[in-house]
Amino acid sequence: MNYENNFLNQSQQTALQQAMINTKLLNGTSNTNNMPTPEQQAYGAIAVMLYRFNLQKIKWSSFLKTAINTASNACQWLASELTRCQQEYKAQPNDAVIIEQNAFLNGIFSEELAYIDALLGTELLT
Repeated sequence: MNYENNFLNQSQQTALQQAMINTKLLNGTSNTNNMPTPEQQAYGAIAVMLYRFNLQKIKWSSFLKTAINTASNACQWLASELTRCQQEYKAQPNDAVIIEQNAFLNGIFSEELAYIDALLGTELLT
């Protein structure tokens, strides 16, 4: 697969493809010539979870817990931001908090989500 993307480098694209294949969102194999870093792999996995969250409406608390675990060893600032989101959600689990956090995370992962969207040929559900 060779999709043009001005924002993500080849190893970031590879990380996303691997995450999509691992979650059965995409069939096939990814390009292993560009080995992603652990941080890129964490970003890819979380972006795919977020994409699936938008599609399937999984529980916000489950998403945050899994995303924090994924980011904790690879990207400390992201793990900290996700933990902050989790604490806000636990303090006030209402639609306004969920909408705010969803917008925040969609902003962080905008390039990754756009790439997933291009690979799958679908529109993001917002």
